[in-house]
Amino acid sequence: MVPKPILLSREQIDAQTWDNHIHNSRQGVIYALSWYLDIICEQWEAFVWPSAADFSITMPLPVKWKWVKRVLYQPLFCQYLGMFSKQELSAAHCDAFLEALRARFPYISHYAFNPGNFSVIDRLRPNGFEMEVFQTHWLHLNQSYAELYAGYAKDRKANLKRGSKTSWEIVESENFVPLLALFAENHARGIGRIKADAYAMLTRLGMQCIEKAHGRLMYAQADEHMQAGVFLARYREQTIYLFNAADRAGRRGNARALMLDAYFRENAGTEMIFDFESPPKGSIADYYAGFGAVATPFYGVKRNALSFPFMQMQNLRKWLLLRTRQYLFSGLCRISNPFQGNRF
Repeated sequence: MVPKPILLSREQIDAQTWDNHIHNSRQGVIYALSWYLDIICEQWEAFVWPSAADFSITMPLPVKWKWVKRVLYQPLFCQYLGMFSKQELSAAHCDAFLEALRARFPYISHYAFNPGNFSVIDRLRPNGFEMEVFQTHWLHLNQSYAELYAGYAKDRKANLKRGSKTSWEIVESENFVPLLALFAENHARGIGRIKADAYAMLTRLGMQCIEKAHGRLMYAQADEHMQAGVFLARYREQTIYLFNAADRAGRRGNARALMLDAYFRENAGTEMIFDFESPPKGSIADYYAGFGAVATPFYGVKRNALSFPFMQMQNLRKWLLLRTRQYLFSGLCRISNPFQGNRF
């Protein structure tokens, strides 16, 4: 029988030891690095195994307090977390971590496991969670640019051809102000209420990524006006399409598609995987698949084992939130371009 994972608070975790483990794990991703978690999480703790001083499996746990209860949640700018192991993750170890998760958190608003955990969780089908399969899209760049381009859908090739008729100048920058302004002016209204600190969080996160040589901010400009921007986070052999925005001219001129294509051309023939961070919206996922990207599944879990009054309060809140989103979405469908999605 596998011993139970050990729970550590953030104060008990040595950042260098943690980051070395993530870097050497089979599932290592930038989201799980200590400095990244420090920025995006209200608080975080972790399950580790087999010991607090020498662990070979970890599981970061973003937490916040709600109704005097600890809640596990998925932070902004973090598509998935889950278990990170130096060796292949066994069913017994996975089950031990899931059991610890059930015991620790009666309420999980949403928590996503990285794609490397998918097959073992799929075999276990654990009880005690509401489970859902999500998909992101990965484009493997380990082929020539000609081969990558041949895999583009007809629509994507047409987008690039139309975009090339606009005299876009692609520039690199460390200034996030234009990107956030493009988003606030062209996308935020269709998404609903966005907390002001989300913009500050993205700026801080982006600057840290750039400072640590893990970030790349690009703009497409015409006549010295920045009309589209993309921010990419790169770590090990993975680049994540973390954030993007464009005004009407940028969208009509397919500026973001041109910036992505330029990045694929630059990195063709490498072992890099490009993760589009596809949202659960079919039109956007289809757009990303049009670059030749492959749907890659991962599990997300929810849990509500709260006592009766707290459960009723949460169910009412979820119902009201759903009705609000349905109302906003019905209006959004009438007025917006389906490829404007950003995940706040």
